[in-house]
Formats: sequence, C-alpha cells, structure tokens
Amino acid sequence: MKKRLLSIILCAAMAMPGMAVSAKDDKEELKFWVFHSDKELEFFQNCVDQYNSEQSNVEVVLEQIPWDDYNGTKMATAFASGEGPDVFLVAPGLFLKYANSDVLMPLNDYIKPEVLEDFSESSIEGVSVDDEILAIPFEMELFGLYYDKAALEEASVEVPKTWDELYEAAKALTTDSRYGFTMETVKGTHQLFEWYPFLWQTGNDIYNEDKTAAALNKEGVLNNLEIKRKMFEEGYANIKPSRGNTEIGMLCEGETAMQINGTWAISQMQNNYPEMAEQIGVAPLPVPEGGEAASVAGGWKICANANSKNAEEAAKFAVWMFGDDPARMEQWCTQTKFAFAPRQSIIDANEEVYQQGLCAEFTNNILGTEQPEKRLPAEVSTILQDMLQSAYFDTSVSLEDTVTLAEESINDFLSSYDGAL
Repeated sequence: MKKRLLSIILCAAMAMPGMAVSAKDDKEELKFWVFHSDKELEFFQNCVDQYNSEQSNVEVVLEQIPWDDYNGTKMATAFASGEGPDVFLVAPGLFLKYANSDVLMPLNDYIKPEVLEDFSESSIEGVSVDDEILAIPFEMELFGLYYDKAALEEASVEVPKTWDELYEAAKALTTDSRYGFTMETVKGTHQLFEWYPFLWQTGNDIYNEDKTAAALNKEGVLNNLEIKRKMFEEGYANIKPSRGNTEIGMLCEGETAMQINGTWAISQMQNNYPEMAEQIGVAPLPVPEGGEAASVAGGWKICANANSKNAEEAAKFAVWMFGDDPARMEQWCTQTKFAFAPRQSIIDANEEVYQQGLCAEFTNNILGTEQPEKRLPAEVSTILQDMLQSAYFDTSVSLEDTVTLAEESINDFLSSYDGAL
C-alpha cells in the first residue's frame, strides 16, 4: 500500500480533483469515491474524518472524481479492472447495472429494524432486489419548473400549467438574447430523469403492467415528444445550452426564462446567486389537458463493493453514513443542500426548513406527486436515450417510427433478459 504524509495530501486532495488521502499505516484502507465539490465535498470529508476518529479497524480515504469521469467510463473501467472503490455513490439510472453484475454488497444485516422503518417504503423498494437491500438512499430530489418572475411579467405571461401553455409561454418569452425554455439536451440518464414525469402525466409507463413488453406507443407519449420537438425546431427551447441542465445559472444569468430543474437548484441559487432569491419562482411541471400532476424522486444512494477485500467494513461505513444516526442525512438534506429526506423523522423534525421560500413550493405543491426514478437495465436506458434524441432533434424520422423502433428494441431485449427490473 502506497504511503503518503496525511497532513500534506489532505490539502492537495481537497484542492485537486481525483486526489485522495492515503490510509494510516496501521489500518486497512477503504476508498470512498464521490464527485461533489465545494460545500458538499466538505460535508463528506468531515464525515470521513469523524468515522476515522471513532474506530480503529479501517481508514476511509475520500477520493473526489470529476463529474464527467464519475458519470462516464471511469467507474465501470475501475470495477472491470478490479480497482473499483470500496464505497461509492450510485444513481437509480445505473443501479441495475451494478446490481446485475453482483457488485453491490447486501446491507440488510447491518441496518437496525427501527431505522429501516423510518425510511419510506418506496425508497427502500428502489434499492432492493429479491429482498436484499443493496444501497442506502440519502436524498430525494424532485423536479419543478423554475421561472424568472420579471421576464414573465414583462411579457404578460402567466406561469404555464399545461403543455400547450408551456409552448405558448416559451414562444412569448423568447427574444434575440434569451430562450423561452430550457430542458436537458444531452443524451444520458439525466435526460431520462427529466422525461419520466411527462411520461407518467399521460398515465403511461415504459412497460406494460407485468413488465413483459414496452408500452410507449401511446397518444400522450407522442404528444409530449411532438411539443418538445416543435419548441426546439422553432427556436423557443434552448438547443445548445451553455452548461448542463443541472445548473440553475442559465436561468439566473438570463440565458433562459424558464427551466426544468431539481430541488438542488435552490442551494445553487443561495450559494451563487443570492441576489436572485426574490426573482426566481418555481411551480409544478405543466401537465397535458386531462392529465395528472407528476414529478420524479431521484437522488443518489450509497453502496458498498461486494468484491472489496474489506466488503464487511465497507458495508458498515455505508450504513454508518446514512443508515444509522439520522444526523448526517439531516445535515445533508437541510443544511449542506436542499433535498427531501427519505426518512420521515427528518422531514417531521425540519418543518421550518421545508416551509422556507422555494422549498415551501416543493413541499406544498410538488411533494406527493412524485414517483421513484426508474431503475433500468443499461440496454433499456440506452434505447430510451436514443429515442429521446431522435424525437427531439431528428425531424427526418417521424415520431411514430421513432417510438415504434424503441418499443421493438425493448421487446427484443426483454425476450432474453433474465435480470431484475
């Protein structure tokens, strides 16, 4: 094991992406990978320092991996080569990839029954396969429609409540220097994450009820894809955003007048654009005529590597982080950032936080309409990502053909698939 001077490397690790602190000589090392920065990275470092001071079995080493690497091939490559982290974070969109590869360590034996009862049923279902709990959820992030109050007022536009109103608002709010509406344009799991609520608003889902076939070729699904294609084609939707759509800066800096974004954007505004606090509003996502309100509950989960030489210690640390004392999850969801906690006791104890400013809009008008983010086999995820890219941007192919091709591809995959769904 490579040894380094802790005091020197700690400073470097906090300043330079991908660097980490080596374990002390007399302890086994657990590598813990995160992609966060700034206040969120500081939170994880403080937790790691606390855990290292409280026990003498292992030394947890926090490694900060840049987002593009973490969400790209670095994680998969590391596991394939046997160099994967002992503890890591996973999003629902990639959960089954690791679950079906037997990478995730079952955590049932490490979680106290009374703690498990504090978690929402849906949050535990989302991380379970064959009754084995393979991760600990520690946040629930919902989507809403953020908007610039001044821009809407100047254009005499009401906050849109329907898909048709969204189109008309985007048209009216578009200027030579500003798009009316911004959503995710980059192919990936985040684009799917944003799309799920619009799928559910139509009363449809990816599969039929018994998950034996795709069920996408429906009027409501096609209508949603059509209105979004139309906004891109006519120049009312931001086709080349300056940054990823997880960044609220596009709205705060005037690049767009409306933007789909998640609860995490509240902390971004508080930290980076405090002067915009009174100018930005948030509302439920617009719905189709006759449709039902829907949002999606996403959020990262903490996992232990089942193939780690210290898998049991990795599991203990993962559960210590977010599956034991609620204080760390409470700090993460109410102080480090804003997110809804999957543990009811935390929501009950922090009513003041959840009723502040834009947080109250999510609590009172969006919370309760959410469904858990889909966990998909990688093959199905890729098919859907290709479908969205074609639907939004390839006008040479009809939407009916695009969706039909996706259905056929999913059905071909399901005919020989033998894993969890």
